[in-house]
Amino acid sequence: MLSDQYLPRTLEPIIEKASNTFKIVMLSGLRQSGKSTLLQHLSDSSRQYVTLDNAAKRINALEAPEEFFRSNPAPATIDEIQLAPDLFRAMKEAVDADSKTGQYWISGSQRLSLMSNVSEKLPGRLVSFDLWPMSIYERFGKGLEQKPYRPDKEPGNLKEKNKEDIWPIIFQGAWPRVLDADEQARSWFFDSLMDLYISRDIAALTGVDKTLEFQKFLQAIAIRSGQELKLQTLAQMCSVSIPTIRRWLSIAEASGIIFLLKPFSSNINKQIVKSPKLYMADTGLMAACLHIESVEELKRHPNSGSFFETFVVTEILKSWCHNGRRPDFYFYRDSAGMEIDLLIHSKGLYFPVEIKAKSSPDSHDAKWIKKFKDMKIPTGQASIISMTPERYYVAPEVVVHSVWEL
Repeated sequence: MLSDQYLPRTLEPIIEKASNTFKIVMLSGLRQSGKSTLLQHLSDSSRQYVTLDNAAKRINALEAPEEFFRSNPAPATIDEIQLAPDLFRAMKEAVDADSKTGQYWISGSQRLSLMSNVSEKLPGRLVSFDLWPMSIYERFGKGLEQKPYRPDKEPGNLKEKNKEDIWPIIFQGAWPRVLDADEQARSWFFDSLMDLYISRDIAALTGVDKTLEFQKFLQAIAIRSGQELKLQTLAQMCSVSIPTIRRWLSIAEASGIIFLLKPFSSNINKQIVKSPKLYMADTGLMAACLHIESVEELKRHPNSGSFFETFVVTEILKSWCHNGRRPDFYFYRDSAGMEIDLLIHSKGLYFPVEIKAKSSPDSHDAKWIKKFKDMKIPTGQASIISMTPERYYVAPEVVVHSVWEL
């Protein structure tokens, strides 16, 4: 596995299918996650590539958007589209002049701000997908084999590895450029990524002027990844106001740095927690924000369990998003202490998932799953994802397996 070789992405056939149905396909996600590489890999010789990082192209798009499309006719790929948000109105006029599908592929690194423009100016003409850093399938060259994870599905086609093999993957991170990077190159990458993220995306979204405080905020969300979102706690950790924390969380979600897992709600139990859980998008980025410098240090870290949980949740998230599916995910927690790490809602059922950074989960680790099933909520097979070297059951329809079976 060489990171300078192209590794297939699970989204490839999804984008090609969508391009045969819609006039515009949009790909959004974190910087350096491989958006441009993916779209260029799928492009044939007739599709030109335009990036708004080019100053001349950007000025053209900002000041004369109609002329921009005359100069860059379909089929074309437009990268860094968020740098010219007013381009969407002119894009509508351009694609409406022709009935062909797949006219423009566009990509950008500000998911929510892009979608606000899309919903207003391109209804019915565009389909959008999110690209996250590489999934565990993609990093091993098996991206085209990955399916949306669900506990009742057949195990995936990854080669089973030792439990110790997972910690270097968790530490390294999943950006294409760090897969095989040495310690120094990896450190340079994350330093550069954060500098670019703060100087470009953060400033562009809301003009954050507290750079040092925002860096402290990134450290705070890294150390609280996998925990319930508590605004007051984050505000105290960062020495800023709660309104500022709300604004920064919106920024982090818009740019894909975090994923918020919704709490399950039901009239069955009025004491269910109502705040979401917060997850950082990549465990390598988590480690960099917390200045963890080695795999051994990560394994000894008091938050090693949170790293494992974050890794599993984001891998399951990727398995759905990279298959073009909208994940309908929740967690369950109530005031009595009952908690389910993840509920996957699919086909009218809730599939419970517990995540344990241990080698031999037993029936005790399934106690909340059993109680959830007793609540008469439509429930499918459950899983406990762990460090186990083999697959086994601890209760009827509660299977224990490793991350290599996601």
